[in-house]
This record gives sequence, C-alpha cells and structure tokens, in this order.
Amino acid sequence: MKNIILPLIALSLISAQSFAASSKALDKKFKYCDDITQVDKLLDRTTQDVARFKDEGVKIERIVVSKDRKELYLISGDVLVKAYTVAFGLNPEGHKQFEGDRKTPEGIYHIDYKNPKSEYTKSLHISYPNKQDVEYAKSQGKSPGGDIMIHGLPTQQRKQDAMSLWHPRNWTQGCVAVKNEEIEEIYSLVKENTLVEICAMSK
Repeated sequence: MKNIILPLIALSLISAQSFAASSKALDKKFKYCDDITQVDKLLDRTTQDVARFKDEGVKIERIVVSKDRKELYLISGDVLVKAYTVAFGLNPEGHKQFEGDRKTPEGIYHIDYKNPKSEYTKSLHISYPNKQDVEYAKSQGKSPGGDIMIHGLPTQQRKQDAMSLWHPRNWTQGCVAVKNEEIEEIYSLVKENTLVEICAMSK
C-alpha cells in the first residue's frame, strides 16, 4: 500500500508545481516587461526541436516581445520554449497610437486569429487596438490603425529576397517580423487566445 501511495503523492506534488509555474505566465497582472531578465531565469529548452514539444503537448502560454533586445520568447509555465530575433516597425520607439505611425504596440494583448495565407508567409494577428487604444485615438480625432501581426517575410519572391537581406533591421509597418522558417515554428506552436506581452523600448 505504501508503494502505491508514495508515487501518488509525488505525482500530486509535480502537478501542483506545474500548475503554479504555468499560472504566472497566464496571469495578466504579471509582467515580464517589469524585469526582462526574468526570462533568463526560466528553464531554457530553446535548443530542442519543435517536434518534441508537439509530441509532449506543450502549450505556449505567453509570447513576450522585447523591443530593447529585439527578441520574441515563447513561454510555457517556467520554461522558455523558443527565442527568435525580430524586426519591428520603422519607428519602433513608443506605443502605437495612430494609423500610419509605423510603431509597434506595447502592453498586454492576445492572438485573436491566425492566417495561413498571409501576404507575409503566415501570420498571427495581435488584438490591437484594445478599447483604450480606440478611445485615445478617437479623442485625438484619428484612427488607431490595426492589422498588427507576428509574421514572416513577404510571399512575393522579389520582396522576400529584399527583406531577407534587410532583416532583422526594422522594416515593418508596425508588425513583429521573423524569418519564414521561424514563423512556421511559431505558427505551429501558438494557439489563438495566447497572451502577447510587448515590452516598451528603454529611453
């Protein structure tokens, strides 16, 4: 009987620890942006193959994007699953406020839909603008803009070749861009409604 109970207790402890770890990434009040070095303290599995994560059923709970580091992180509980170098809008400093300002939003959003036939290979749409974004732009008599995505390089070969040389220098209209092989990985791992946290650029 003791041999049965002890494994059950151990399993319960592991489940509790896993839940505690995952709750931080799912908690909208918790901000990696408050101290981006918190990402560095996560269990690093970035060298492992994406197929392994799929086999394990790993759920990406938060995407963290650092403007300072120009990096995007896929996080599951207390695990850093993958990290990518990114490009932002041509005017990266500051939060996106208006259509055409070429800024990338900052703050907490989520992936509200995925597009497998995007003009930029594949894309994950970020839920900008939120209510506050809309209200502020309206108060200024302007449109907040939209169509902010995490995406790859253009599907048109001529543009793709040009952007592959330009990347990772900032070249988008406000989106977060990665290479095509990287958007394939991100697209396969990230589900709709995943939290997206974009950190402001330090001044």
